[in-house]
Amino acid sequence: MLRTLSRRRFIRDLAILIAGARAGPAFAQVTGDYPARPIHFIIPNTVGGTSDILARLIGARLSESMGQPVIVESRAGAAGRIALDYMAKAAPDGYTILLGNNGTNAIVPGAQAVDAADDSALVPVIKFASLAIVIAATPRLEVKSLSDAIERARRKPDSLAYASSGIGSTSHMAAALLSQRAGIKLLQIPYAGTASAVKDVLAGEVPLIFTHLATVATLIRAGQLRPLAVTGLHRTAAFPDIPTVAESGFPGFDVVTWHGVLASPGTPREIVLRLNGELARIVAMEDVRAQLANMGMEPLSGSPEEFAADIKADRQHWATVIRNAGLPSR
Repeated sequence: MLRTLSRRRFIRDLAILIAGARAGPAFAQVTGDYPARPIHFIIPNTVGGTSDILARLIGARLSESMGQPVIVESRAGAAGRIALDYMAKAAPDGYTILLGNNGTNAIVPGAQAVDAADDSALVPVIKFASLAIVIAATPRLEVKSLSDAIERARRKPDSLAYASSGIGSTSHMAAALLSQRAGIKLLQIPYAGTASAVKDVLAGEVPLIFTHLATVATLIRAGQLRPLAVTGLHRTAAFPDIPTVAESGFPGFDVVTWHGVLASPGTPREIVLRLNGELARIVAMEDVRAQLANMGMEPLSGSPEEFAADIKADRQHWATVIRNAGLPSR
């Protein structure tokens, strides 16, 4: 009996040692010296969009609090799959983190009705902000309200084009849902990145854009884009004059984007909790909250478990919406 127990203990201890060796630096960092080198903050979108703005805002504060540089890296493409694949292969040591969103982490997986290993294995850290999509028009388009744009689309189906940040993105889903609810057909022009989409709308080459409010807030204030509606249930505090889609005749219309941080698969819980605490403290800072509000964002917080539950629920929600409405996803 003692010999059997000893053998079991030997096997168990050997397994722990092997796991520690595979984890490499992560195992050592759990002891308290994390972080000891720069942290790479991956964004699944191109430079210049909302993810980039957020990552640099939060990353700068995280660098100050952690005492190490936080390097923002864009791994854009394939509706976020490139970033997810990159994260799946990253060492589980807390030195590679992802700025996730519901487009990359919920809508696309929900549409595919799969839990790909590179996605489901990511470790949720914290959900820290949410924001609505804004529907805006180039001033060259002679519409003053969402109702005007819808009426124009009804008169000439497939003639009114809109720019989105890509197939399967939250902006795409917002436009597709509005089209379905209003009984119209809008022509989607998907872009690989928000910056190029905004550029073409400003030039008048594409009349409408569905995008994160944070991305075009400055342009709206300057009068370079005409806001028609926001897609959340409530008007945003920073732009109280922009009506909601629900107010424009579509009760219950609610499409918002969330942003949060996820770590690579297998990241030790001690590191996840350290990151959660630091990020929660950063989002609670008055000036950070003010900057988020200025971009039309609502600061959030919570535990890794709450974030994991939100991702699961959001994925199921979008899978149902896409299936019932027959919406395209890719």
